[in-house]
Amino acid sequence: MIRNPLDEQECQQDALARLNNWLNVLEGRVCALLEANDLAAMRPGEREQAANRHLALLLRLLQLRQKYAQGVPTPGEQALLEALFRSVDEE
Repeated sequence: MIRNPLDEQECQQDALARLNNWLNVLEGRVCALLEANDLAAMRPGEREQAANRHLALLLRLLQLRQKYAQGVPTPGEQALLEALFRSVDEE
């Protein structure tokens, strides 16, 4: 039986665990797609579309993870988020 989190802290931890799981799933799918497809045979537009979809999903999941994560992101994580946000803001 599935146990429902009772307090806010448990709920945040549960959401963070689920988001991390989705990030792992996304990374696994990207790796599987890279292994299954010949990038040299793909048209440039197809490669760009695949990369854009991956980055959009990754950005959204990282934003959600940041929302539920406790503490301050590491300098590397912060730099990555700032770079991703800058690219979204420019569009």
